[in-house]
Amino acid sequence: MEDWYKIFDENTVTTPGLLISKKNIDYNIKQMIKISGDVNRLWPHIKTHKMPSIIEMQKKSGIKKFKCSTIGELKLLTKQSNLDHILLAIQPTKEKLKLFLKIQKNNPKIKFSTLVDNPESLILFSKEAKKHNLAINLWIDINNGMDRTGIIPNDKSFSLFIKILESPNTNFLGLHVYDGNIRNESEKERKEKSDLQFQPVIKLKKKIEDKLAKSIDIVAGGSPTFLPHSYRKNVFLSPGTTLLWDFSYKSIWPESPFKIAAIIVTRIISKPNNNLLCFDLGHKAIASEMPLPRVVVMGIEDGKHISQSEEHLVIETKHTNKYNLGDICYAIPYHICPTVIKYNLAQVVDNNKIIELWNISARDYLIQ
Repeated sequence: MEDWYKIFDENTVTTPGLLISKKNIDYNIKQMIKISGDVNRLWPHIKTHKMPSIIEMQKKSGIKKFKCSTIGELKLLTKQSNLDHILLAIQPTKEKLKLFLKIQKNNPKIKFSTLVDNPESLILFSKEAKKHNLAINLWIDINNGMDRTGIIPNDKSFSLFIKILESPNTNFLGLHVYDGNIRNESEKERKEKSDLQFQPVIKLKKKIEDKLAKSIDIVAGGSPTFLPHSYRKNVFLSPGTTLLWDFSYKSIWPESPFKIAAIIVTRIISKPNNNLLCFDLGHKAIASEMPLPRVVVMGIEDGKHISQSEEHLVIETKHTNKYNLGDICYAIPYHICPTVIKYNLAQVVDNNKIIELWNISARDYLIQ
């Protein structure tokens, strides 16, 4: 791995801090386009980075469709110029729906859409869209194995499609399929599982197309199944973590072309006992939704992660004598998406120097 993240003048870096490589992000965007085969197939999610600077980089590469999951992310996207389509990839409840429709009404040059997976929400969407004198564009959210959201692709989902056609102020756009449950470490196994779970989606697609007498669109996958879905014809691809990459996905897809573009910089703040190092890398600096370890500290890969609290991370290692208080270390997060929102600014590194700061503008659920 390249050592782009190592800062020559360590006095210029704030810890804990999020370091970003613009060069690696640009490289990752190029790889996304290469895998998709056509930049127009890409419908990337902004949930990983939440940064206007990265959105601008994608736009310069020809990407004009984006996914988001929060109203804050939605508002961030509306502040960008020359976007074609924004998909709010979460089924909105009533209060979010009202904000969504208000934002749609105030931005008539952008196409907006969202997800639906049940008749009750559809009734709400139709009613509220009518109040705003708008048409709401809908994708049926498909549950093809993850069991998080969505409707199973069977007769019930076809019935929901019919109800969308019959509901006033609603437009049917296609199917949304997120299969984040497919995390096999073998590329071959990921493709086989993705293909198997996609069979009912293909059947539903055909049934809908027979009814409409025209083809429909599908937005499919995230980062782990980005490659399997890229082999399908007429499917939009929506990776997000591919822009920054992290240790978890690097482990799942070791053959991937993507480079780590986000690193956490931390300092040793105490040596509380023999073989123990304490870093300023607590819950407030790293996503903590998973068991320890939550980061890989470079140079101490074999260390045992003992404990983590709000401001502290304690690692047991035989190499404590190599380190002094105040020494800087660099860590790769297991999960970068919920780590990014711990920071309001990213420190952009080029030629081993911090050259600028990027706002992480959509880290909040509501932004002005």
